[in-house]
Amino acid sequence: MNGSRLVCAVVVGLLMIGGPLAAMAQMVQPPPPPPAVVVPPPREPGTAAEVGAGFLNVVYVPGKVIVCSAGTVASAGLMLLTFGSAYPAAVSIFKEGCGGHWVLTGYDVAGLRTPDE
Repeated sequence: MNGSRLVCAVVVGLLMIGGPLAAMAQMVQPPPPPPAVVVPPPREPGTAAEVGAGFLNVVYVPGKVIVCSAGTVASAGLMLLTFGSAYPAAVSIFKEGCGGHWVLTGYDVAGLRTPDE
């Protein structure tokens, strides 16, 4: 019986000591929220990049037409030579010549656009 009274006394003593500590833990304030992240606006190409794109298109667009025409003829010839069994290769040849952008913009000249956009 003495043992259980001792255990009860120790538990009561610990609860009395821990009571004020619990109140202090509740008074702790949460940390302030992190500052808002400011996203910069997208960059715009300058006038020089737009003018440069216009001049470059004089060579780029006809060159793209030539490369696309050659790719079309090559892929059609490959399809005829292999009776259609080289379809994946013919498609990749066609996409290589005719895919992508056909006109340069100021974003392309200024380097503000990634190649896959």
